[in-house]
Amino acid sequence: MTAWRAWLQVSIEHAYHGPGPCTAVRMGPTEATGTLLRRERLLARQAAGGICVFAPAGWTPDPAAPPCLRFDVAFDDALSARYTAPPVPAGRTLVADSRAAVREPDGAWRLHAQPLIGDDAVAEATAPPGLLPPTLRVRIAPAELDDAGAAPLRCVVRLDAAASYWKYYLQGALALRPVTIVDVDGAVAFARTDDADVGGRRAAVFLSDRSIPLRAQPAQRFELREQAAFGDKVLMKRLPMGSAGGCTRALVGGQAVLVSEIFLNL
Repeated sequence: MTAWRAWLQVSIEHAYHGPGPCTAVRMGPTEATGTLLRRERLLARQAAGGICVFAPAGWTPDPAAPPCLRFDVAFDDALSARYTAPPVPAGRTLVADSRAAVREPDGAWRLHAQPLIGDDAVAEATAPPGLLPPTLRVRIAPAELDDAGAAPLRCVVRLDAAASYWKYYLQGALALRPVTIVDVDGAVAFARTDDADVGGRRAAVFLSDRSIPLRAQPAQRFELREQAAFGDKVLMKRLPMGSAGGCTRALVGGQAVLVSEIFLNL
């Protein structure tokens, strides 16, 4: 019976989903890498937030022909393109590469130079006819890393989250009253802009003074308050949060940016 050992572990992290491996990803070898794995009798298996490659006990790479592995990463979430930064134009993809690897304090290799993968990782991409390129492509040549003999060789890719301005549309009787939106933590301010017509009804519009990183579980706490003679009155202790599903592109300060639109009917 063959004894197996973990030879290579790759994990994907995403700021949108929080710390640790991102369980919303699927990672698999490209066709050429699948052929290489079979030839070398290596097994690739999905792991939480990534992939693990197993080798028979005693197996070592041929130094005369060191392997170069490529994996494609896709997200189960159809909105991933909206909440991932940097944005990737059609026909391109993000590439994490061991040639840019940086050793982290825990011994893992980060496959990009900066703490989070950036604009320099956007590259041309190819895909089979009728298919879109993957969100992320990972290239690993273990021989390029100083401890290629260590087992398992641990690699990590960290993706950033997009940020959006939050724009609240308040409809109903409260739209006619002196209401404000207040950040309990004091980090974000909202300005009431020109009122808008939404679906034939007047809406008071409040826009954040800065973009806010998108998160699956936002930590912000914004309150709806009414200005009164003896201090503000809290009308709603926690407003709905901005989401990737509510994102659109709009002009803010003359710049085309992401805006999360949130509608309140009170």
